[in-house]
Amino acid sequence: MHRLALVLAFAAGAALSAQAFVNGRLAGSLGSALLAGTVNNAVGLAALLSVAVGTGALGRARRAVARAGRPRIWQLVAGANGALFIVVTATAAPEVGIALLTVALVCGQMGGGMLVDRFGLTPAGRRGLTPARVLAVALTVAAVALAALGARGDPQVVLLTLAVVAGAGIAVQQAAVAHVTRVTGEPVVAGAVNFLMGALVVTLVTAAIADGPAGGGWSAPPGEQVGGLLGATVTVLLARVVAVLGALRVVLAVVAGQS
Repeated sequence: MHRLALVLAFAAGAALSAQAFVNGRLAGSLGSALLAGTVNNAVGLAALLSVAVGTGALGRARRAVARAGRPRIWQLVAGANGALFIVVTATAAPEVGIALLTVALVCGQMGGGMLVDRFGLTPAGRRGLTPARVLAVALTVAAVALAALGARGDPQVVLLTLAVVAGAGIAVQQAAVAHVTRVTGEPVVAGAVNFLMGALVVTLVTAAIADGPAGGGWSAPPGEQVGGLLGATVTVLLARVVAVLGALRVVLAVVAGQS
């Protein structure tokens, strides 16, 4: 089970890098990272809700919540970080490049993963900061940074800092989805809740900031609109593996896939 979970986390990491690339292209086509984030979350939410309704998972989740009680508030609203993650990656990918963006995300993910495990926020429980875990984090960050040497891109400090924050939020987000999955018994429903929060936030921000229609028009190629499907798949996969591996080990496997 642990080996399968590691393989799935690795695949999720590869999908996250692909999602950042696709959403970066979409942002260029639409002329707005916010609009690209809105499309991403709308597509992902629609896909997850379709599966949840079509398979009866929504009804089963409702009955499970009636028996076990509702998840905590932070477990429901943590998906708002998805809006930050999508907007930041869509903005930063074409500006700083995927390699530098990955370094920033990894630093945030590692720090967030250690804290989430330290305080026992995942269903896997509390896991201390042992020397082996700290060494693994240091080696991973160093390896990713080394791989990014010579990468093309403009190292914009503000964008990279926001990427670190968004990366740290991913660990909390994964823990929240894992808890909602535990309560409902339905990872697809947990993923839909996660995407719903992200969609609400990014749509409200877009409505408040966007000035008129998409700057580049709405004629983005279909291939640039699949980021939401990738994100939805990743969310469902990680909802399962976080409960098995804990936040930090999942982050390590995800980083390998991203790299």
